Amino acid sequence: MDQLTLYNKILQLTPPWKTSNVLLDEESGQITVEVSCIASQLFCPTCGEKAKRYDTRIRQWRHLDTCQFQTLIKADVPRVICKDHGCLTILVPWAEDSSRYTLLFENDVLNRAADTSILALTRQLKMSWNAIDGIIKRGVNRGLNRRIRFSCLHLFVDETCIAKPREFITVLSNHKGQVLAVEDGRSSKSLLKCFAHIRVQDINKMKSISMDMSSAYKKAVEKRFGRRAEKLIAYDHFHLTKMLNETLSNVRKRELRSALNIDQIHHYKTRFLWFRDNLNRDEEMEAQLAIQRQHLPNTATVWYFKEQFRMIWKYHPKTLIKKTWKAWITLAKETGIRALICVVETIEKSLQGILNAMKYGVSNGRAEAINNNIKSLGRRSGGYRNKERYKTAIMFHFGQLDMSHHH
Repeated sequence: MDQLTLYNKILQLTPPWKTSNVLLDEESGQITVEVSCIASQLFCPTCGEKAKRYDTRIRQWRHLDTCQFQTLIKADVPRVICKDHGCLTILVPWAEDSSRYTLLFENDVLNRAADTSILALTRQLKMSWNAIDGIIKRGVNRGLNRRIRFSCLHLFVDETCIAKPREFITVLSNHKGQVLAVEDGRSSKSLLKCFAHIRVQDINKMKSISMDMSSAYKKAVEKRFGRRAEKLIAYDHFHLTKMLNETLSNVRKRELRSALNIDQIHHYKTRFLWFRDNLNRDEEMEAQLAIQRQHLPNTATVWYFKEQFRMIWKYHPKTLIKKTWKAWITLAKETGIRALICVVETIEKSLQGILNAMKYGVSNGRAEAINNNIKSLGRRSGGYRNKERYKTAIMFHFGQLDMSHHH
């Protein structure tokens, strides 16, 4: 097999395209493969109608390396005159219209970018950051255009900070850990824009959307789904527990101020006991906690309701769950502890969202995990030059997109 036939096979060329010459430059470490178009009839790349040849223009693309040599494809690409679309350059089978890289080379870059940073790729392939970013952006757009069906049964929305000036983005994902949309800001408009990326027939199948206590996100769901919103919104267990823990901490601090100095030191050293899970407390810890409860009655009361909150959420059977929550709320209000009552009133307003979360067994833990991965992505990459590139990188790594070129 001669070298021209070999490169015809390697580049998978078919008529009217064929390899006309192969040049090796040992000093620069490059191989240039010259390809020519021998066609008696040409067609408009837009409408496919027959068109007259106008002229040719020399174009060049980078291909996969041949052994240790960087390989370039060079071709005199014809331009045609179409009666409807004017003067256009015909398409080549080995690259996209505007790209300076072959389809196979772009696939290789996409595969590498999934496992390494863009900075590392620039050094490995001797390419600019802009060039690699362009390949990734085209891949993401290709993947988004191909993405037709994906699960929307249980969605998760959360905000994440992506820059030092505290710029926020809204990230919408599903229960499979797939990021569906990313939009600027953390307002109701941000979430509505995320919803706009999903087909109506898919998003109307949604059973729940988990979120923190954000009023902006709640407003967006209510605007998009109307009366259905009440049955869709599910509040995250973590954020509600965090509110109760903060209340417990504040009540304890206030109660300690009235204690003797020596008692304050003793109580301070045993602070962690109030926040430890009962499964992680041994007998000695239980005994210490019992003594603490005698000295700090208000703290003990808040602690009791915090523990009951956790037990109801985790272990209470689903039957009569609404009555159980209402009884918990009523008893908590009767304590007269203002800080606890404030939190309980918030929980009461959010009760339907709690019931929805318990019904479907959903929490925002998956969204929090994605946010951690997004922040980790930024650290690994040494930062991004702008927010749009960061958003593209999020969809590239976590969108579960089919981005490769298909032959």
